[in-house]
Amino acid sequence: MLVEKFDFIELLRLAIAQSEGKGKITKHVVLGEIALLPAGAKKWAELLLERVDFERIAEITETKKIYETRIINGKESKKRIGEIPGKVEIKKGEINSADFFRVRNVLAGKIHREMIKKNFKPNNCQGDLSNVAKGIAEVVLRGRLFTKAMCGHCQGLGKLELFNEKGYPSGSKFCDKCSGTGKRPYTLHEKITIAKLKVSKSGYSERYEPYELIAEACIENWENTIRTSLARSFHFEPEEISLA
Repeated sequence: MLVEKFDFIELLRLAIAQSEGKGKITKHVVLGEIALLPAGAKKWAELLLERVDFERIAEITETKKIYETRIINGKESKKRIGEIPGKVEIKKGEINSADFFRVRNVLAGKIHREMIKKNFKPNNCQGDLSNVAKGIAEVVLRGRLFTKAMCGHCQGLGKLELFNEKGYPSGSKFCDKCSGTGKRPYTLHEKITIAKLKVSKSGYSERYEPYELIAEACIENWENTIRTSLARSFHFEPEEISLA
């Protein structure tokens, strides 16, 4: 049976837990380690701690009264015969996190520099190249922070178990459907909408999607820095471990 491997990134949850924690693994120690991280990794860790969500906008439709108009002896009269009840619709607004956009701008800067280096020309004159870079960076960030749905191929584990010719487990591999995230990825149409581009699916896939890898690699480096720092802080020597 394939089980989910413990990840030190999960320790960041301690920083927003209600309880302090016990032993060496405490809320204050985790927050202290985050404060000592390099700038990029620190921003990413803080964003992982934050509850990033969309604004909720209430659209209220008032009750509409229905009247019947009659003309009797040349005089017009109105009589209310019913009404259409009002309703409240909750719609999704913009992302309500300033840290989200700070991290997006850092990633967009890296993508922008690579675009200039490769003399990238956006399709259909999509405006300033920096806005295109911000759109691609936002696609990556949303994919990382918002769970659209669990990947059905790997059941949310991000990995698939491998079996030998005898039917016994023989290791695992990253799920190619979700790229190891365990989440159902955005479709090309959704990516184009998020990035606010006017391109075809094939155009985005061929020309824009490769730049997502720059942001993905940057985030992976930040997460590895966080893992290394937390693993070092919570490393136990054999003599420190006592059996109850």
